[in-house]
Amino acid sequence: MKIRTFIAVDIPSYAIDKTFEIIFSVIDNKKIKWQSKDKIHLTLKFIGDFEQKLIPELVEKLNFLNDLQTQKIELNKFGFFFTNKSPRVFWIKPVISEELIKIVDEIENVLLQYGIPKEKRKFSPHLTLLRIKNDEKVDFLNKLIKLKFEPIVFESNLITLYKSDLHPSGAIYNSLHKFQLKKMELI
Repeated sequence: MKIRTFIAVDIPSYAIDKTFEIIFSVIDNKKIKWQSKDKIHLTLKFIGDFEQKLIPELVEKLNFLNDLQTQKIELNKFGFFFTNKSPRVFWIKPVISEELIKIVDEIENVLLQYGIPKEKRKFSPHLTLLRIKNDEKVDFLNKLIKLKFEPIVFESNLITLYKSDLHPSGAIYNSLHKFQLKKMELI
């Protein structure tokens, strides 16, 4: 049986809270159905359908992640993804290290062994904050695009292999395995 999967960096709750604090300091539209805080993550690789019985083997091949250091990430800019000139996703963009880009490449190489092709596009990470349905009026979000704010800096020590179950009310994410990164060593 195949299950829908992806690999992501977990975002600490204080960084997510700070993000929404910035949003709600500029706009007062809490009626919008924002992405649930427990779903906000930094996708490293969307795998898609993957044979469930191969998950333990995949985890074993990804165990190199446990030897990596905690990742320092900075959130510093809001933006949109568009479909047919209409905004469909509102996000916050992270500044990431070269090391994280190398990690993504190593993950891609592992998945290539299972016939999962490498991304053709350059890795362009983002944290989805809002999925915009139909022609919802989101003009108020334009204030955030131009907003200058103190970057949100944090360290993440978890990379997770997730299962994603699609439901009419939205996707439900369940952890299949967590890789614990090592704390950065101070010199």
